[in-house]
Amino acid sequence: MRLRAVTDRSYSAGCLTVGAFCDRTRLRNQVVSAVFLASFLLVSNANAQDSLLQQARKQFAFAEQLEMQLNELAAEARSRTEILRVINAYQRVYLITPHTASADNALITIAKLYEDIKEPRLALRTLTFLLREYPGTPYRNAAERDVARLIGTPERSGGTVENVRFWESANTIRVVLDLSGDVEFKQGEARNPERVFVDVSPARLNTVLLGKQWPVQSALLAQIRVGQYDASTVRVVLDIGANARATSFKLSDPDRLVVDIAGTDSSVPAAPTPLTTAQPPQPPASTPAPAATPARAAETESRVVTPARPTDRGSLSLIRSLGLKVSRVVIDAGHGGHDAGSLGPTGFTEKELVLDVAQRLKQLIVSELAAEVVMTREDDSYVALEARTAKANQQAADLFISIHANSSRIRSVRGAETFFLNFTTSREALETATRENAASESSIHELQDIAKKIMLRDKVEESRELAEHIQKALSARKDSGPNRGVKQAPFVVLIGANIPSVLAEVGFISNPVEERLIKTPEYRQAIAQALLEGVRSYAESLSGVKTVRSQEKTQD
Repeated sequence: MRLRAVTDRSYSAGCLTVGAFCDRTRLRNQVVSAVFLASFLLVSNANAQDSLLQQARKQFAFAEQLEMQLNELAAEARSRTEILRVINAYQRVYLITPHTASADNALITIAKLYEDIKEPRLALRTLTFLLREYPGTPYRNAAERDVARLIGTPERSGGTVENVRFWESANTIRVVLDLSGDVEFKQGEARNPERVFVDVSPARLNTVLLGKQWPVQSALLAQIRVGQYDASTVRVVLDIGANARATSFKLSDPDRLVVDIAGTDSSVPAAPTPLTTAQPPQPPASTPAPAATPARAAETESRVVTPARPTDRGSLSLIRSLGLKVSRVVIDAGHGGHDAGSLGPTGFTEKELVLDVAQRLKQLIVSELAAEVVMTREDDSYVALEARTAKANQQAADLFISIHANSSRIRSVRGAETFFLNFTTSREALETATRENAASESSIHELQDIAKKIMLRDKVEESRELAEHIQKALSARKDSGPNRGVKQAPFVVLIGANIPSVLAEVGFISNPVEERLIKTPEYRQAIAQALLEGVRSYAESLSGVKTVRSQEKTQD
């Protein structure tokens, strides 16, 4: 008994003296246990993955056996049901796990079987899926040849979707499809998730675009996808945001399809101080207004509040009825970079002329009208036509002015002319559409489309009005030549702008006399000054507060 007591005490004392060691031992055991558990889970996951790969291999062997049995039958004895059974067996291979090495083999076989039952569209979808999901497959060349064969003979002559480009900003995104050949398009929508699709037909997709996706990751657009939907249709899918709407239209020379995505809410960047200053708020009735000094009294008497005037056609657009103002102007210097534009007899280029005038106009608008100016290009760089109007929309601008110089084979032709874009929308057509939609069970987005067309009509009318003010100022300057008037034409740079937009041809650079004039800084300054007076005159036709001095200047 005594020996046992001594032993127990000795053991207890030993544990007390090496307590730290005992704690470290327990901690080490816990770590070892954790590492063992993690290793066990990794091994378990690996075993699970191995299990799936084994199941996929077994499924592939089973599908091959079914296909062999099918091939032993005479061609006339192979029913559609039997072929679909083999297709389903191969589909299960990559559905079990997409990581199996047999997945691409299964897909290329499925595509062949779909062709056997006269389903080229499904065969095409399968091959596109194969090329997108398994880009390193050894069957890639064969799949691309089959795709080219399937889409190479559309039902009727058509074109090709050659490329996809896009520009993005916080407020709008423009997607452009480069086309070749004669094609049509149709836009549609799908829900859950929200997406817009545009079908281009009859068309085939450039093989380098097969299975392509472009992540955008904005609130308006998450992703762009493109694929060969069937033998004669290319489908572009836009995964848009919940508060986004898409509008599509075609352009030519060169051929392309433009899709503009814009937000449907009212969140736009804050605009700077308008060109026409709003009337200052009056003090509360209970607080006597401070006595005005003689100078302030004279200033107050000289300021006159004026409502918006009707356009020259005698109508009040929605822009004028709502008392809207001009606050931000986008100035577009035409051409640039490798695109020199027209050439004068001595080699003076349109691109350098219009850039100089645009920069002068910017300084004038900022200094004299206290407005913000955005330039589509600040130097000798090339900017795509679609990107110019897209920038105007992105900047929430109020006016878009594109500056160009004209050219003619007849050297004696000279003078300025101003163009606006007319989509030939008529009041009667809009009123008819409004009545028909109001009487039907139209969805909200259809009614919004009608409202958008009405706004488009107002934009055309305001563009015409802006063009008339600018043309009057351009033709009034010294040595301007004959007044060639206001015209309408389908200029690409004006298409798609959501604001009043004009294109000013400030002169004929092909005329030797006019080229000699425009090469002088004084003449270019006079052109910029005339453009400024046109903008000023248009802005003052809208509602606002003007001074007697500015009114007298307008009358002069």
